[in-house]
Amino acid sequence: MVSLAVVAVGLVAMLGLQHQTLQSVIRANQLTTAALLAQEMMTQAELQIFPPLGNTSGDFRTLNHGQYPNYKWTESVSPSAVFPDVRTVRVVVYFGNHFSRHFDITEMLRNPLPIPATQ
Repeated sequence: MVSLAVVAVGLVAMLGLQHQTLQSVIRANQLTTAALLAQEMMTQAELQIFPPLGNTSGDFRTLNHGQYPNYKWTESVSPSAVFPDVRTVRVVVYFGNHFSRHFDITEMLRNPLPIPATQ
């Protein structure tokens, strides 16, 4: 009886570890997806000649034909305090239960067009 109790406790502990491992795999998958989606948004910003200032937001269902319903994004573009031809682009992807988790990426993009000389 004692050995049966010890085996039962050991099996319950192993089931608990299995559950934790599965949760870790799910969280890692969600974080990887969020990182890839954030990079996709940043690539779109890079492909524009010079992203306009301001904040935008949305979800990935419209961008990816109904995929990624549990992910949404915000993008903020702000001017550089020092260089007029540089803008800071920050993309944040929200995900998880009630969008409680996020992944963000920030880049500084330079205007490839020459700035007109001021007189």
